[in-house]
Amino acid sequence: MRALLLSLLIRQHMALKEKFNAKYPHPWLVWEAGAWNVPEEQNVSATRLPMMDLRDCLPAGDALCFELMGVAERGPLKLGRAEHNTFVVNDATVSREQLALHPTTEGRWTVERLAHSKPATVNGEALEPEQPRMLHPGDELKVGDVRLTFHDAATFNARIGRIAAQVLAQASASPPPR
Repeated sequence: MRALLLSLLIRQHMALKEKFNAKYPHPWLVWEAGAWNVPEEQNVSATRLPMMDLRDCLPAGDALCFELMGVAERGPLKLGRAEHNTFVVNDATVSREQLALHPTTEGRWTVERLAHSKPATVNGEALEPEQPRMLHPGDELKVGDVRLTFHDAATFNARIGRIAAQVLAQASASPPPR
């Protein structure tokens, strides 16, 4: 599974234009920008700030996008803090094994809170353990302090397109460097 920064996907959209959707035809789960609670077992002293020349590549407030490619026969994609999950969300407010995302034979997705995991919500409604729920474009999942937004390919492409248009508008409104 691919996990890409939103800023990288915006640049891809600006470069590929109409071909973007063909390159990224799958649904996405976006870990929205917000507070990050470093788990206590994390070796914080090993964390380093990016080099100065990487600032443009790693903008503050960037989101991490997980591409959902699944086949129903392969089973669920799991999300949690532990390294063995398909999608690792290393935040202290997330359980080691938090959610399972199940592809359906119709190409849709369901989400299930795993047993013994911390509380989670979908659009503000509690997600009960082991009770799968169909996901719809724009659904917001909240696990601890982490916000995730589900998009099908069309709504993800539209979101990226809107942001790319804003970036281009800002760039054209900026005075040229001297």
